[in-house]
Amino acid sequence: MRIPRNSKSLCILLSFAFIPPLLLIIILVNYLNESMRICLPFSLSRLSNTAHQHLSCSSTYYSPNSNSDSRRPYSTNLKGIMADLPSSNSNSNDHANGIGNGVSEGQLASFLRAQKKNFLDDLKGGQADGWTVFMGNEAGDLDSIASSIGDAYLSSSFLPSLKKSIPLILTPQVLMTLRPENLLALKLSSIPIDTLLHPEQLPIPPTDLSSAGIKFGLVDHNKLLPQFGAGEVTSIIDHHDDEHAHTDASIREITVPTGSCASLVTKHFQSRWKDTLSSSSSFTSTQEQEQEQVIPAELATLLLSAILIDTTGLRPGRKATSDDYAAASFLYPLSSLALNSNSNSKSNSNSSSSSPGVNPNGNGHIVEFSTDGSNIPEDLTALTENLQTTKMDVSTLTTPQLLLRDYKEYSLPTSSSSFPTLKIGLSTVPLGLKKWLLKESEGFESFLKSVDGYMVDKTLDIEGVLTSFNNAEGKHRRELAIVVRSGGVIKTPEEAHKVLEELKRGLEGSGDILDLKKWDKDVAKDSTKAEVTASASVWESHGDVVMVWKQGNAKSTRKQVAPLLVSD
Repeated sequence: MRIPRNSKSLCILLSFAFIPPLLLIIILVNYLNESMRICLPFSLSRLSNTAHQHLSCSSTYYSPNSNSDSRRPYSTNLKGIMADLPSSNSNSNDHANGIGNGVSEGQLASFLRAQKKNFLDDLKGGQADGWTVFMGNEAGDLDSIASSIGDAYLSSSFLPSLKKSIPLILTPQVLMTLRPENLLALKLSSIPIDTLLHPEQLPIPPTDLSSAGIKFGLVDHNKLLPQFGAGEVTSIIDHHDDEHAHTDASIREITVPTGSCASLVTKHFQSRWKDTLSSSSSFTSTQEQEQEQVIPAELATLLLSAILIDTTGLRPGRKATSDDYAAASFLYPLSSLALNSNSNSKSNSNSSSSSPGVNPNGNGHIVEFSTDGSNIPEDLTALTENLQTTKMDVSTLTTPQLLLRDYKEYSLPTSSSSFPTLKIGLSTVPLGLKKWLLKESEGFESFLKSVDGYMVDKTLDIEGVLTSFNNAEGKHRRELAIVVRSGGVIKTPEEAHKVLEELKRGLEGSGDILDLKKWDKDVAKDSTKAEVTASASVWESHGDVVMVWKQGNAKSTRKQVAPLLVSD
């Protein structure tokens, strides 16, 4: 049967009539904020990681391989300082007025904002030669952030060849909420989040930075990360074991042990910094002060915050060393804490007998903090408690977010021809495993499923979970879980089990370094000793792919665990 000619024309017109609504729908979908989009209420990770990240409602963690600048945030119900993270479409007038994330902008933040603009302009214009990028490690803790900001600012201030210096914060901006203690310290230091430079804001891939003439300064690690290629490293200040890379760096200061890298940054610049204090006491006008380089109190506050959180408030018997006590003693009277404090601490009462030093107002003293903790000012103790409490509040975070918030990757060389190198991730989490499992809908089953999904997304062969927490009696405890995944370079479950057994032998053979014992916190407390020995913990039913231990030596951190895993 033939269709009349006018009917054919009608069909064509009807077909074209559907095009405008279709275009409208496409435009609307792209315009909507990520959190407003329609999503599928199930996981797609087994089919496609890309599809899972973009279409699944259960996509709850960020993939660093994604090129999208509009990523779904981890949580929309975070309160207080968590709400200070700036939106991606905050207006430029807000930036100019220092509003940003609701934090009033100080001298340090003004430097960061100006350097960020100048650096990006030079990079876009092909004129980045002469810039030095200072960066901490990929875990993005407060020590890394404070040390990179401190090294960049002080290098620019005191070293003429490094005027063009800028810190690069490796944590993507949308993930800064995973570490609320960082946000708190930045807020106390009057640094709006949008003044900081993050890798996703670079107009070129990180691997191309060195070819653009950019050099690197490393803090809180001593080997340039692979994503930055074979760049030239001119400066290293660190407190981790020496990896013997970049031995030709003009500044190479690696001091182990030291509680905080920020202490070493302070130590490196202390003599120059002290010179500015003696000259600042003779200023008679604001104009004279502006003509001279005076280090802002906000920087001292930021560095001091990092030292406090890494040394548990300079508490004796923890990680603080003489360098940490000396740096904190120098920084405290220069910080906004001392300038704004109206209280009379123990240290103030002893200040007349301490070694002299001058604060920015020219009327203070440097008090040498005692290693027994007897003269630590009360406001430093209060700040430590505030930072620690903020850090430990991870109640809103999911398992993938907990794994990501303090995460590093390593390579494990093997003797196997099937997989000569394995990719290991190590996550430090401020939560005991027993409480963690209570957050999971199906306990250990859903915990392991979430860990597996995280490993798939990051193409990991091995994931180590290092918990760090205080028990009900306030005693510090650590646990260690190792998960081996098959389906990647480890092809079969049998191969995965062999790898796990090798790791088990090495870790348990470390003796007092870790002092590992079987984790059995889910076994009833009222069981007899014989019953506990006979009872199986829930993880043991998955013993072919996972091992969980209590760590007797709570002083051993990822710094000690990583070498045990990745050494030949």
